[in-house]
Amino acid sequence: MPLRGFIPGLFESPAAPRNTGFIISSSVVATLAILTIGRLALQTTPPKTIPSPRTTQLPHLSKDEQDALPYPPDVFPGARDVGSPYGTIRVYEWGPESGRKVLLIPGISTPCVSMGGIAEGLVDHGCRVMVLDLFGRGYSDGVADLPHDSRLYATEILLAITSSPLSWTPEGFSLIGYSLGGGIVADFASCFPSLVRGLVLLAPAGQLRSHHFGWQSRLLYSRLLPMGLLQRIVRGRLTGGGGSSSSGPASSDPTTAVGEEIRGARDPVFESAPLSRKRPWLTVGPAVEWQLQNHAGFVNAFVRSIQCSSIAATNETREAWAKLGQREDKVLIFAGSTDPIILPHELEADATEIIGKDKIEWRVIDGGHEFPLTRAEEVVKEICGVWGL
Repeated sequence: MPLRGFIPGLFESPAAPRNTGFIISSSVVATLAILTIGRLALQTTPPKTIPSPRTTQLPHLSKDEQDALPYPPDVFPGARDVGSPYGTIRVYEWGPESGRKVLLIPGISTPCVSMGGIAEGLVDHGCRVMVLDLFGRGYSDGVADLPHDSRLYATEILLAITSSPLSWTPEGFSLIGYSLGGGIVADFASCFPSLVRGLVLLAPAGQLRSHHFGWQSRLLYSRLLPMGLLQRIVRGRLTGGGGSSSSGPASSDPTTAVGEEIRGARDPVFESAPLSRKRPWLTVGPAVEWQLQNHAGFVNAFVRSIQCSSIAATNETREAWAKLGQREDKVLIFAGSTDPIILPHELEADATEIIGKDKIEWRVIDGGHEFPLTRAEEVVKEICGVWGL
C-alpha cells in the first residue's frame, strides 16, 4: 500500500501541511485552555485546620446554654485561646504564680476536663497548673493536613507554655501525661530533657505490646484505606454503629476500648466521677460524646493519633524511653491495678527494662484505666510525696 494512503495527509501538497498544522495547533491551545479553566473551576484546596466548637457552636449559644454544656468553656480558671499556624489551642492556666509549674496532657479521646481532679489537687498544694485540649479535641482546632505524631504535639506544648504571661523556661516545668498523653510527654521529655524538671506517666501509652492489637484494627489503621473512608468507618464504630474492631474481647484492643468508652460502656464508678469540684455533675462520658457530635476534627485527630502517635512499642518509642533513664530525677509511673489496656505487670517490666529500675518510681492505684479520674486525690498525694510538696 502506498504511504500516501496509509498515513493520510503526510505527503499532500505544500499548502496542506500548513493548514493541518494550524488546525492542530489551534485544537491543542483550545484543549489546554478548556482543561485549565476546568481545573481552576473545580480545584479546591483542602483545609489545613478544622474549626472547633469554639467558633462553630459557642457563638450561637447563650451564656446559660454554654454553662449547661458537658464541657463548659469556662470550666477552669485562666482560659485563653492561643493562635498558631496549626489552628487555635484552648489553654487553661491557674494557681499561685510562684508555685511549681505543671503541665497536664490528657488522653486520646478526652478533652482536658479529664485532668481536672489532678490539676485542682495540685493547685491546692501550691502548684501553678496548665491544661490544654490536644488538637482536634475540646475547644482546640483540628489539624487536617499533618500526622498527629510527637512532633505536632511537642509543638503544641511549646506553643502553650510560651503563651503564658509567666516564664515556664529556662528553669523548667513538670509534665504529667495520661494514656496517650503519657506517650506524648515521654517523647517530649526525651527531646527536651532540660525543660522538664519532673515527669509523671499515668497509665501511659508508648509501650503497648503488639498482641494487644486485633487483626481488624491492624488492618483498619494500616493506612491502606483512603482517609475519608477510614474516618467514616471509625465514626460509625465510635458512635456504636460498627461493631467491634477486634477479634478478641473489646477491652483487649486499645482502639476498641476507646470506642467502648465513647459509647458509654463504662464502669458506673467511672461514669459518675466528677471532673470538677465546682461542677460535680460534669462527667467524662457526656463530655466526650459532645465532642464527638460537635467537633468536626475529632475523628480525624483520633485516627491520625492512632496511626502516628506513640502508642505501640516500637524501636522509636523504646529509644525515647531509654533517654528517660539518663535523667537526674526519677520518672514517676502509675498503673491501674485492673487496667485492661495498660497492663500493670507489662508496664512495670517494660519500664524497668528500658528506663532502669533505679530511675523509676512505681505506683499501682486501685482501679482500671480511668483511675486518674476516679482516684485523683490519691494520685495527687503520691505525686506530692515524691515531689516534696
